[in-house]
Amino acid sequence: MLLGINIKLVWLAVAVIFGIGEVFTAGLTLIWFSFGALATMFLTTYVESIPMQVVIFGVSSSIMLFIATKLMVKKDESYISNTNIDALIGKYAIVEKDVSNIVYGIVNLEGEKWTAVSEKEVTYKKGEKVKVVRIDGVKLVVTK
Repeated sequence: MLLGINIKLVWLAVAVIFGIGEVFTAGLTLIWFSFGALATMFLTTYVESIPMQVVIFGVSSSIMLFIATKLMVKKDESYISNTNIDALIGKYAIVEKDVSNIVYGIVNLEGEKWTAVSEKEVTYKKGEKVKVVRIDGVKLVVTK
């Protein structure tokens, strides 16, 4: 006991505090410190030194955080976002501001305004109907 306080309860309180903190974050970061505190709580039966318990807490929490982060990053690398942006290819838009292959213009596609560029060395004037042939970043590439 530390000053009459059961050290297991201290580590349990630390785990609960980190657990509550995790509720207010979106990154799954603090939960690993909560697990580290729980692991340390169970090891207090074998390790009485407070500084050693703090080291065990820090090392175990950091290892769990490192492993979880590596697994999550690996999962994120393979994640492909389906935005349905390809559904715009082949649709027709109306030019609102002249579009050329040098100067970006504005087209109206299904009620939304998009920045557009001409696929070829052609300028499309306001009011003309153009077809979306591909998407380059956040610009529509259009042709007649």
